[in-house]
Amino acid sequence: MVQFNHYVFKESKTMKKIALILAAALITVTSIFCFAGCGDSPEQKLANYVASDECRKELDSMKSTYESMMDVDVRAEGKSLVYDLTYKTELPEESLDTVKSSLESAFESLSSTYEGIANSIKESVGIDDPSVVVKINTKDGTNIFSKTYNATK
Repeated sequence: MVQFNHYVFKESKTMKKIALILAAALITVTSIFCFAGCGDSPEQKLANYVASDECRKELDSMKSTYESMMDVDVRAEGKSLVYDLTYKTELPEESLDTVKSSLESAFESLSSTYEGIANSIKESVGIDDPSVVVKINTKDGTNIFSKTYNATK
């Protein structure tokens, strides 16, 4: 039991760290939306931005931060900027509820940050109802957390 409690505590701290690092990365990434192409549809502007060298550089930096723990995929899906993170190691079945709870708490506390990012997408790219989606999956691809943050302005 002591070993399990240590794992849960460590996992909770890890989830909070992941949420904070991801928030910082998202803010950095969205701060350069001005490079999105002119004349394209809003969805195409978002896709072009995600594929841009500037964005790729930031995403590569984010991926290197997580590389020992998670695979990171960032993509545009319609009007959403999607961050898909997948654990590289198996999570013990008995810890999944605790991990889910930790993720929910950590990302709930950052709602205003992610909503602000969606607002930036709206203003910078010209998408009427953009969102930022964060998905976290187990090693086998099972989703254990997903949250969508919508623009509030």
